[in-house]
Amino acid sequence: MKYVCKFEFSKLVNSSFIEKEIIESILTTEDVFGQAKVQLSASYLVADNKAVIDVSTEVGEHVFSVFVGRLNRKLGRDQYSFQRVPANN
Repeated sequence: MKYVCKFEFSKLVNSSFIEKEIIESILTTEDVFGQAKVQLSASYLVADNKAVIDVSTEVGEHVFSVFVGRLNRKLGRDQYSFQRVPANN
Protein backbone atom coordinates (compact mmCIF):
# COMPACT_ATOMS: atom_id res chain seq x y z
CA MET A 1 0.00 0.00 0.00
CA LYS A 2 1.23 3.50 -0.81
CA TYR A 3 1.48 6.05 1.98
CA VAL A 4 1.97 9.79 2.14
CA CYS A 5 2.73 12.18 4.96
CA LYS A 6 0.46 15.20 5.02
CA PHE A 7 1.90 18.31 6.66
CA GLU A 8 0.03 21.35 7.87
CA PHE A 9 1.99 24.44 8.89
CA SER A 10 1.32 27.48 11.01
CA LYS A 11 -0.09 30.42 9.03
CA LEU A 12 3.27 32.14 9.67
CA VAL A 13 5.06 29.64 7.39
CA ASN A 14 4.82 30.45 3.69
CA SER A 15 4.75 27.98 0.83
CA SER A 16 8.03 29.18 -0.69
CA PHE A 17 9.86 28.28 2.54
CA ILE A 18 8.18 24.86 2.61
CA GLU A 19 9.05 24.10 -1.00
CA LYS A 20 12.66 25.27 -0.58
CA GLU A 21 13.11 22.96 2.41
CA ILE A 22 11.63 19.97 0.57
CA ILE A 23 13.90 20.61 -2.42
CA GLU A 24 16.94 20.82 -0.13
CA SER A 25 15.83 17.56 1.48
CA ILE A 26 15.56 15.92 -1.94
CA LEU A 27 19.04 17.15 -2.91
CA THR A 28 20.44 15.68 0.31
CA THR A 29 18.66 12.41 -0.45
CA GLU A 30 20.32 12.35 -3.88
CA ASP A 31 23.69 12.27 -2.08
CA VAL A 32 22.63 9.00 -0.46
CA PHE A 33 20.63 7.22 -3.18
CA GLY A 34 21.80 8.88 -6.39
CA GLN A 35 20.00 11.33 -8.64
CA ALA A 36 18.32 8.77 -10.93
CA LYS A 37 16.78 6.75 -8.10
CA VAL A 38 15.50 9.89 -6.38
CA GLN A 39 14.00 11.23 -9.60
CA LEU A 40 12.22 7.92 -10.04
CA SER A 41 10.94 7.58 -6.47
CA ALA A 42 10.51 11.00 -4.83
CA SER A 43 7.35 13.05 -5.15
CA TYR A 44 5.76 15.89 -3.22
CA LEU A 45 3.18 18.66 -3.44
CA VAL A 46 3.09 22.05 -1.74
CA ALA A 47 0.03 24.32 -1.66
CA ASP A 48 -0.67 27.21 0.69
CA ASN A 49 0.60 26.17 4.11
CA LYS A 50 0.33 22.43 3.42
CA ALA A 51 2.59 19.79 1.91
CA VAL A 52 2.42 16.11 1.02
CA ILE A 53 5.42 13.78 0.64
CA ASP A 54 5.13 10.27 -0.79
CA VAL A 55 6.72 7.96 1.79
CA SER A 56 5.97 4.68 0.01
CA THR A 57 9.64 3.99 -0.74
CA GLU A 58 12.92 4.08 1.15
CA VAL A 59 13.77 7.22 -0.84
CA GLY A 60 10.53 8.93 0.21
CA GLU A 61 11.11 7.98 3.85
CA HIS A 62 14.58 9.50 3.64
CA VAL A 63 13.25 12.74 2.13
CA PHE A 64 10.69 12.85 4.95
CA SER A 65 13.34 12.31 7.64
CA VAL A 66 15.64 15.01 6.29
CA PHE A 67 12.71 17.42 5.85
CA VAL A 68 11.48 16.93 9.43
CA GLY A 69 15.01 17.43 10.77
CA ARG A 70 15.34 20.69 8.83
CA LEU A 71 11.93 21.87 10.04
CA ASN A 72 12.73 21.09 13.66
CA ARG A 73 15.98 23.07 13.49
CA LYS A 74 14.56 26.05 11.58
CA LEU A 75 10.97 26.33 12.82
CA GLY A 76 10.48 24.21 15.90
CA ARG A 77 8.06 21.32 16.28
CA ASP A 78 5.18 23.58 17.30
CA GLN A 79 4.97 25.23 13.84
CA TYR A 80 3.73 22.16 11.97
CA SER A 81 1.97 18.84 12.27
CA PHE A 82 1.90 15.77 10.08
CA GLN A 83 0.22 12.43 9.76
CA ARG A 84 0.93 9.34 7.70
CA VAL A 85 -2.08 8.21 5.69
CA PRO A 86 -2.85 5.86 2.80
CA ALA A 87 -2.21 7.65 -0.50
CA ASN A 88 -5.81 7.38 -1.67
CA ASN A 89 -7.14 9.58 1.20
